Amino acid sequence: MSGSVDPNAMSLSDTHADMPPTKGRGRPSKRQLKREALLDGATALFNNQGIAGTSLADIAERLGLARASIYYYVNDRSELVFQCYQRACERTADDLALASQEPNGWQQIKTFMSMSLAPDRPPLAVLNDLGVLDASQAEIIGRAIDRNTNGLIAFLKEGMADGSVRPCDGEVAAQCLFGITAWAQMTPQWVSGDSSQKYRRRLLSAVLSIIDHGIAIERAPIICTLDADSFLPGPINAFDRREAAELKVEQLLRTASDLFNRYGIEATSLDQIVSALGASKAVIYHYLKDKSDLVTRCYERGFDLFEKIAEAARTGGKSGLHRVLIISHLNSQGQVGLLTPLMPQPGLEALADDHRGTLTRRARALSRLASQLIDEGIADGSCRPCDSLMVAQISAGAFSRLRKWVPDNDPRTPRQLADEVTTFLGLGLAADFPG
Repeated sequence: MSGSVDPNAMSLSDTHADMPPTKGRGRPSKRQLKREALLDGATALFNNQGIAGTSLADIAERLGLARASIYYYVNDRSELVFQCYQRACERTADDLALASQEPNGWQQIKTFMSMSLAPDRPPLAVLNDLGVLDASQAEIIGRAIDRNTNGLIAFLKEGMADGSVRPCDGEVAAQCLFGITAWAQMTPQWVSGDSSQKYRRRLLSAVLSIIDHGIAIERAPIICTLDADSFLPGPINAFDRREAAELKVEQLLRTASDLFNRYGIEATSLDQIVSALGASKAVIYHYLKDKSDLVTRCYERGFDLFEKIAEAARTGGKSGLHRVLIISHLNSQGQVGLLTPLMPQPGLEALADDHRGTLTRRARALSRLASQLIDEGIADGSCRPCDSLMVAQISAGAFSRLRKWVPDNDPRTPRQLADEVTTFLGLGLAADFPG
């Protein structure tokens, strides 16, 4: 839905006027406290297990409640998902309203990100599967996402006008920031295995370092000549039955991954996938057991591609900085181009134990490799000194949600979008002198 956002549609004052007002800070009632505890517990499970993998019974057990008591607050799981999503949007709107009081655009962005990722704040719902909501609920959440996106774009435009933010594509930068905040909710399960406040403080510090001055020493354009489409399968022998079958599976996994990235795993049905393929559901069941098997195969294909991209960057880069930014560039191209590897999403714990363990090991190995490349850049003088492990873990958020908001008819090419994302990571957002 946010793909329809027009960065020029609202002025700063219009955007803030359209946001929900910041809520009062008076003492909450017992009912409000219980509702917040319910939303916190549900959010944690939805983020970790996915919506389909989380029942009201699971939530009641986590909170030590009788299942019947949940119906005092919601009618069903769909309404609970909606309330979790709505609260996430309201918190973001509150943070934007408070940050708008800062004296310049850069300080507004920094304050907003600091509040969004505050280590003592319970995680917010990752807004990944609007399609599980009914039409009216999805419209409400979609409008809230668009309002918040325009609010952050307004900070960037104000910063460029007052000289505190470097010139950039405000829509891409805003979506990078929102992608990082969403990825920060999932990093503990996919990469670090750590959700402590100490870890979250390190994560916030790394985020602020990235958005301040990025990881590059030299403030110059980041060049990547490699093409993500080169990782697509090559020509096949149409008369070789094995090769023809492999190509059909590749097309199935690529199509499913694209739809999962765009709409979320829970919100994408097998019917939607076969419709996009122009095939029948029998095609899926000929090669795969069920949707869970399809999701696992899409993840395996995704990590195969992530690893090929990392190897290409490791062997083809000229410096530590160049290598790590090639990874960002190729992944960004891939998300909005034809490659479409499946990005890690909420619901990791819903996968079978053996698949979950394998995928997290691969995710952590890729994070370690990116960290090593940053360390090489620090040693060769191309990267700024930084907490390389945290920077590596959070940087994927910048391109993780590209497919959710970039429309098919976007005038920017995959390479132009990748240039913006990679420059965001390389140079940050602050002007030469932070305001």
